[in-house]
Amino acid sequence: MRLTRFNALFFSIFVSLYATGENILSDLKKEGFKLEYEKSEVESKKLRDSWINPINMSYIKSKSDQYGLNQENDTFRISVDQPIFKSGGIYFAIKYAEAARQFSHLSVKEQERRLIKEAINILINIKKADLQIEKQKLLIKNAKLDVIRKKEQYLSGFLDSGFLDQAIINKNAQEIALIGLLSQKEELLKSFKNISDADPYKLKIPKFSLIEEESFLSKNITLSKLDEDIKQKNYFKKMTVARYLPSFSLTGSYVEQKTKGSFFLPPGKESYKEYGFKITMPLFDINSFRNIESTKLDYLKAKISLKDSARAEKNLYFATVKKLKLIDRKIELSDEDFRLYDRLLKETREQFNAGEKTEYDVMTIKNSRDIKEIDKKIYLLEKQIELLNLYEKMEK
Repeated sequence: MRLTRFNALFFSIFVSLYATGENILSDLKKEGFKLEYEKSEVESKKLRDSWINPINMSYIKSKSDQYGLNQENDTFRISVDQPIFKSGGIYFAIKYAEAARQFSHLSVKEQERRLIKEAINILINIKKADLQIEKQKLLIKNAKLDVIRKKEQYLSGFLDSGFLDQAIINKNAQEIALIGLLSQKEELLKSFKNISDADPYKLKIPKFSLIEEESFLSKNITLSKLDEDIKQKNYFKKMTVARYLPSFSLTGSYVEQKTKGSFFLPPGKESYKEYGFKITMPLFDINSFRNIESTKLDYLKAKISLKDSARAEKNLYFATVKKLKLIDRKIELSDEDFRLYDRLLKETREQFNAGEKTEYDVMTIKNSRDIKEIDKKIYLLEKQIELLNLYEKMEK
């Protein structure tokens, strides 16, 4: 039951992610991927039918004055030489074409998923930037309150001017930091517009949950693509072996010939058909074993690549899990700090009502408490960014 609930949750999140991806990419990007898929289909069909030879047509018109005669010859020919058995080569060629099609489709899908992930990542970072700007404004408010407080204390003779200078420097640094955040946000918006035509503030960001390791690996688009690569290299290896084995072909031709003024043949027109079969097999090719060995090595390399990538994907999964735990710890600390500042705010308000604290103290503590609340929201977005790295790898 638990796994069923997980699958339902995963499906709903993935549908949400894919729907967002469909809406998030610009029309030009979507059209580009559509053409890539169509090209993949066309290339696959070319490979699938490559064993079918063309039907050839030729027309030859010749004149000759040999033997002092005006000889003319017109020949029209249609011919075909079609292999129907190549020691399994035809079957493997069809299977190779299908594996190549799957590999190509997954490659395009991988590019599409990467671009969707980039767009959603920017979308989350825009929201994160808004929170950081909000937080920075609160830090500036606190810095300004500190300047006011230090100024009053300096004028009253309770503080040295160095403390006031430091407070002013801190305020200016916070304001400069805000300018930097605003600039970063503009860069994010520009990057988003390069990918999408949509308004980033009108798009709903999907909320991700941690995927189970088994599902992450079994539905992993990178591993699926490499699995298809193994298949196509295996079929290509078998096709290469078949090139050096017997091949059986049907042959046929239709000829129309018109002759005039020939020394050997009477003038006239004739037509005839030729048909038969042939068996061919290379007797010696110096590179035959090398070609076969090369394709075998490509096949073995593809298997190693899959194992290596599977290890890398596992490492990505566990590294993400560890990062999520660290972010969860940050969230716990921000919750603790929020509760601490919330208690301080209540106590400060009580002391303010009793005349023991100033309004500046109340405002400073409140801003600090609100900053901790914003910190938690930022950490939650950071979790979504980490989880997005996993969802990028998942097949639709």
